[in-house]
Amino acid sequence: MRIAWVSPLPPMPSGIADYSNDLAPLLAERASIELVCPRPGRFRRTRVPPGLPVIRPEEFRRRFRRYDAVFYHLGNGVDNEFVYPLAVSLPAVHVFHDVVLHHMLSHMTIETTGDFPAYLALLTEEYGELGEELTRLRRRRVASEYEKFLFPLNGAVAGSAKAIVVHSEDSRERLGRSAPNVPATVIPHHATGPPPRLAGIDREEARRRLRLPGDAFVVGHLGFMTFSKQPRAVLKAFARLHEAHPNAFLLIVGGDFTGGLVSRLIRAHGLEGSVKTTGFVDAARYFTALRVIDVVVSLRFPTAGESSGTISRALTEGKPVVTSNVGSFAEIPDDITLKVEVDGDQEAELTGHLLRLAGDPTLVAQMGNRARRYASTILDPERCRDLYLSVAERVAGA
Repeated sequence: MRIAWVSPLPPMPSGIADYSNDLAPLLAERASIELVCPRPGRFRRTRVPPGLPVIRPEEFRRRFRRYDAVFYHLGNGVDNEFVYPLAVSLPAVHVFHDVVLHHMLSHMTIETTGDFPAYLALLTEEYGELGEELTRLRRRRVASEYEKFLFPLNGAVAGSAKAIVVHSEDSRERLGRSAPNVPATVIPHHATGPPPRLAGIDREEARRRLRLPGDAFVVGHLGFMTFSKQPRAVLKAFARLHEAHPNAFLLIVGGDFTGGLVSRLIRAHGLEGSVKTTGFVDAARYFTALRVIDVVVSLRFPTAGESSGTISRALTEGKPVVTSNVGSFAEIPDDITLKVEVDGDQEAELTGHLLRLAGDPTLVAQMGNRARRYASTILDPERCRDLYLSVAERVAGA
């Protein structure tokens, strides 16, 4: 079985890059695989496990017909921009890490080159007169970011696919509206453990390295902080938790894409001594941070139809998760997560969940044990690898 795996790769700061870096070595155990990715920068090289060949997109185009199966990993971030034109021109198996692609396509056209004709063509092909009107609004700068979620711009690449892979039933249903005749397979977002060099580093040692008190109740927020992750609700809820439990600490791991809102909220609530932000970190520091955390908070609304690698890793480490009761996140079992309604008082609900967990160590331990069992079975990387191979075999047979 000859497989091409078209995806961002490390050191690109992309969750999809980490996802592919995890699965590619497992696929290589059962198939011949080539990774397809442009050079990540003028002075940077792709970093992949030894023995995995990486070719550039132009070489992939010449080799396309040699493969039994090709997987295009489509996402809504700028590091995925090279994947989209390849998938449109040479359709194969399209893996949607996000249902919404509008943010990426907007960045590729009007936000970098001012190419409104290309943007208009994309929107009118999929949405007709509504697409024309949205383009006019964007040109006049009166449209908001929310329209990008309402008009996902996935129809062209979904409808041309030979097969589709998604990470949730919610995503399968949403893409079914764009491509009702394309077979879609759900492959859960796998859960990986920490790098081998972290073996033997327990919670106490991790806290010592991060200079956190051993008795602190640590709330973690991991991954890029964006407006859709409800930073106001997160910081306000933590402030109320801190009033009741002065030993509470909030660790924010990941880049801040809120224009400095997080820093302003920290200052406004007087939390400078109880909140630590790290910015983007590598895998070793990410898992060190995850090891010190008691509970992970990951709210999302609106969603782009994504599933969360952050949540998958948290479950692997036995961490209870508080997340939004929407989309793929609503599908995570209720005995390992606590849910927040997106159309309710998110701050109050999140505060209640955090107070409950901070006051009940037994509940935290029970939820953590169930989380580990779920991650080791449903989210097992080898199980996910085998599901990909099954899709590849079906496509090759067809």
